[in-house]
Parts: sequence; structure tokens; C-alpha cells
Amino acid sequence: MANEPETKQAKSSAGDAYEYAFEQVPESQRKKGGSIFVILAGYTISLSNFVTGTTVGSKMAFSDAVLSCLVGNLFLAVIAVLLGVVAFKTGLSTAFLSRKALGARASSIFSIILAISAVNWIAVNSDTFSNMIKSTFSWWPIPVAITSVLVIALWAQSAIRGMKGLEIVSWLGVPCAIILTVACFIAVGVQAGYGNVTAFIPEGGSTLTFTAATASFIGAWVFGCIITPDVCRFAKKASHVAVGAFVAVMLGLFGLELCGIMVAAATRENNFVGATAALGLGVLVFFCAIFCLWTTQDNNIYGASLALQNIFEGTKLGGKVPHMLLAILVAAAAAIFAAFGATKFLLPVTQALSVLLPPIPGLIVGEWFFVKKSKENRKVNWLALISWAAGGVAGYAALQANFFISSIIGMVVTIVFYVVLSKLLDKSLNKL
Repeated sequence: MANEPETKQAKSSAGDAYEYAFEQVPESQRKKGGSIFVILAGYTISLSNFVTGTTVGSKMAFSDAVLSCLVGNLFLAVIAVLLGVVAFKTGLSTAFLSRKALGARASSIFSIILAISAVNWIAVNSDTFSNMIKSTFSWWPIPVAITSVLVIALWAQSAIRGMKGLEIVSWLGVPCAIILTVACFIAVGVQAGYGNVTAFIPEGGSTLTFTAATASFIGAWVFGCIITPDVCRFAKKASHVAVGAFVAVMLGLFGLELCGIMVAAATRENNFVGATAALGLGVLVFFCAIFCLWTTQDNNIYGASLALQNIFEGTKLGGKVPHMLLAILVAAAAAIFAAFGATKFLLPVTQALSVLLPPIPGLIVGEWFFVKKSKENRKVNWLALISWAAGGVAGYAALQANFFISSIIGMVVTIVFYVVLSKLLDKSLNKL
């Protein structure tokens, strides 16, 4: 215990080396609203959004697909704004915010899930992009598996440099995504006609329910919205977070997923790469995708490294592993998964995440706005774990029964359980 103040002081003095994983972001490091928005927008703009939109759009009537996309992303925007505002006020990362509800050690469970989720999305996007390289350039000599490893190594270059690296790449990626989206909309209208697109119904009818489709859209980005505090803790004003996070979600998620739905309806293809190639956009998609992917996956690497810091805190490794090394380890794990073809698991994984992750923002929101008795000084808050389990079960039951929107049910049930249990049992179970 005698060395504890020295350890904290050492980590604080080298905060930039650890990306302020163990402390509040100081005022001197806070960024303006434009920088926060660009980083958030750059993060939400990803090739996986086109892929998810195309996959869902090929399985549903156009109007149903658009409605499920809109509802799912409005829910995600609410999560991003709420958690972002809490992060602005506390200056803490997602992983350390979860300590306030779960407790210091129990929050490691959540951090493990965050790290695994990040590895999954990095791998899925690198696998998709590597296949795009192979289909766009027939002369490409390197196998897809090895190409995926090289792509992830590129993305890691900005992630290991922290927020400064994320911001630089985002200023390049956002314009590229806008260009690609506009080009897809124009190509769809010219080659297929907007009337034919909006009237699209799959042969044999829809094969995906509204609940499953909405869960897919939410599952595809609930992880991303949950880790928005990693960026929003650098904001100077709450308004920068509220406006920036909402607009970033609707632009980067809804806009790009809608584009994917339209492309699927226009080409009758369920593969985005093949669909855009059919529209004559293969080369444009490739060059724009370079930065669209980079701005997202470096954020995922960054967020996973912060989650790992939370896991190591309290162990012998706490405060001894620099951000750069952890970012490299996350990238290496994703490269291994990508080499096995991560894309084939896309819909099952996104639906699972739509059940497992939404309870967490429910816990953070419930603690910050209603309970207001932080458990960060306790190892485990069993009331939070029970509430998490209840929300997960409720979300899974809703998904299986095709009832309403599983993610919303999971989050709301978690908030209710956590607030009620805390009011009834907090004083007797969590005496400090």
C-alpha cells in the first residue's frame, strides 16, 4: 500500500503514454467540437456499414429494411449521446466508467467482452477489404489471409499514436466516405431507377424479420457506440458531444447502411463488393474504402487497448504496459482471426452482441442518473451482475420470439432491475 501513491503518480505523469487510461483527461488535453465530431464520424464511417446494409437489404422488402435501419440507429444514437455526456463530465474511458456500476474487478468481464468485440470487427473488416483487393485487382499476388494481416498492420499505425493519430486519419476518411456514398446513390438511380429500388421485394418474400434485422443493425454497432466515451472524454463541452455523437451516428451508420440497402435492391446482390462491382463502382469503392476502414478500425484498436488497461489495473501489470504495446497485441489477435475468414460469422455475431452488450449502457445510465452511488471502490457489485443477466435474458427472449426490438428491451430491463435492486438492497449489500 505504501507504493500505491507513487504508482498512481507515475501513471498520471505519463498519462499520454497510457492515453489517460487510469485518470480523467486533463483540461489541457481537451479538444474542440470539430475535432470530436470528425473523430466520431470517422469512427462510424466503415465498410462494414455498407456490408450490413447490403446483407439485410437483400433479405427484406426495401421499406421494411429502411425502417429497421432507422429504428436501430436512433437507438444507437441515444446510447452514444448518453454515454458520451457521462464521459465528458467524468473524463473517463468506457472501461473505467463501467467500474461505477459493476465494481473494479467485475468490470473486467465487460472489458474482456469489449476487447473480443473489437478483435471481431477489426478482423471482419480486414477480411472484407482483403477480398475486395483480390476482386478489384486480379493480378494481386498475395493470399487473402496474408493481405488481411498487412491491412491490420496499416490500421495500427494511427491507433498506436493515440488520439492524435485518430484525428489525423479521420480528417482524410470522412470526405472519402461522403464521396463513396454519393456515388452509390447516383449509380443506383442511373442504372436501376429509384422507383424499382423502393419497390424491391426479395424473391419468395422477406426471409428476415423486423426484430432480427433491427438486432443486426444494432449488433453491428452497439459495441462502437458503447466505446464512444473513449473519444468523448476529450470534449470541451457537453453540446459538442450531444450534437457530434448524434450526427455522426446518423451520417456514418444510417447513411451508409441505407446506401447498402439501396445497392442490394438495385443489383439483387447480397454481397456489397459484388454489388458495387455490378454498378461499375469497384475501383472507387476500393480507394474510398482504404480510409473509410482505417478511421474505424484504428478506433477499435484504441478502445480495446483501453479495455485491456482496465483488466490489468489491480494486477502486477497495472500501469506497466504502454498503450502502444497493447494496441499492437490487439491488432495481432485480430490479424489471426481475420486469417480464418471472420466475415462468415457476421450476422450470428452481430445478433449475439445485440443481446450481450446493450445491458452495459443500461447499467452506466442507471448508476449515473438514478442510483448515484459509485461502486468503483468495490471489487464486485452483484446487483449490477444480476441486472446485466436479467437484461441479457430478456433481450435474448425477445430476439427468439421476434418481439419488438431485443436490444431496447435488454437495456430497459437492465435499467429497471438495477435501479430497483439498488434502491432496495444497496445499503445492505454494498456497505463500504
